[in-house]
Amino acid sequence: MAKERNYNPVQAQRKADKAKAIKKGKAEQQGRRNEKLARKNPDRIQKQIDDLKKITSSGGKLTRHEEQVLEGLEKEIRAVRKARDTLGDNAPTFGRGFNRDRDSGAGVLGKRRRGSNDATTSDEEVPDDIKSIPMPRDTPPPIPKDIMDKWWAERRARRAAENPTRQDEGDRPPKKEAPAVEAKTVYEAKPIVRDLRKEAVSAFVPTAVKLKMNKGQGQGGLMEPEEADRLEKEGYLKTGDNDASRQAERGPPSRHVTMEEVKDEEV
Repeated sequence: MAKERNYNPVQAQRKADKAKAIKKGKAEQQGRRNEKLARKNPDRIQKQIDDLKKITSSGGKLTRHEEQVLEGLEKEIRAVRKARDTLGDNAPTFGRGFNRDRDSGAGVLGKRRRGSNDATTSDEEVPDDIKSIPMPRDTPPPIPKDIMDKWWAERRARRAAENPTRQDEGDRPPKKEAPAVEAKTVYEAKPIVRDLRKEAVSAFVPTAVKLKMNKGQGQGGLMEPEEADRLEKEGYLKTGDNDASRQAERGPPSRHVTMEEVKDEEV
């Protein structure tokens, strides 16, 4: 009774559908695999196996790679034959295959050979209107080497006769080019003389001193004479006397007039 109570028909149907779908998918996958294997020619695989076995039968020894190839070919031919037996009449058919000693047999899949005897058409079956269509030219045969050498020799002689000056120039030894002068960069270092006192006075000015200097110049108010004298002694403030003494050292300004000749501009 407990088993019947826990029985869920919806879940059972879902499991059955899932199993059916899995079985169908496996069957389709196996069918595609059989079709793929059935397209392979078992005679060609058997020929490769026979060639490898012929080496051992003649007293030779297969390498490790050839042994692996032989083992893989034997497994492959068994799978191909099994797939063809499964498909039965639906399996594709193959002819004898192309043999180098004989012409290709009928029904062979692959390229058609030129001049084959199994041509389906002949010149008698081609209509006249189609025969009149010009066919493209084929690749011309190679020219013999002796003829090409003779032609090149005549061409060189003809060009040499037409351009004798060029031949003379070619006989001259090439001019030796002068070696290029390598550009050299010279690096020079000179000592830099700095006055740290002046730099300290000009760069590191306290804020209070800077405000007083601005006042001395008439910016932001007026400065007391005592403060001006103190800043002058400390070297922060430059007075007009110093400027006058520097001007006296330089001397009076030059009053000479210089004239230059300027060419007239062409209009």
